[in-house]
Amino acid sequence: MTYPDHRIQDAIAERFIPLKLHLINDRQHTRPFQVFWTPTILIGDRSGKVRYTSVNFLPPEEFLDILDIGEALVAMRWRDYETSIQLLLDVEDRHPIGPLTAEAMYWRGITAYFQEGRSSVASNGVWNQLIQRFPDSIWAKRVP
Repeated sequence: MTYPDHRIQDAIAERFIPLKLHLINDRQHTRPFQVFWTPTILIGDRSGKVRYTSVNFLPPEEFLDILDIGEALVAMRWRDYETSIQLLLDVEDRHPIGPLTAEAMYWRGITAYFQEGRSSVASNGVWNQLIQRFPDSIWAKRVP
């Protein structure tokens, strides 16, 4: 199970403000976020906007990657590019060929683009690595 794992509990407690809603009983809160399946993990920013969504359970190792990607997207939206890039590199370091690594690399390319003043050279450097390492991934196919 994911949530009883101490690493998950620690990561959530240290980095997030958790909120647990019941899909049926709390419908007035889940409807605006279009939650239709449980569990649905929504990672929002300080403005209350959801920046990342993940549906259903994952093993703890991959769930840590979800938390990092979600937090990275929040950081990127608030122009904290260094934090965003580090969180995405953490995913890559933890799982060099993991199921979420290609996604982390894709978002790292976007973060690099903004960090370097909208530089396609920066994003393409990361995306070229993504295409080489994960050519058949949906994330490689999204590279412009």
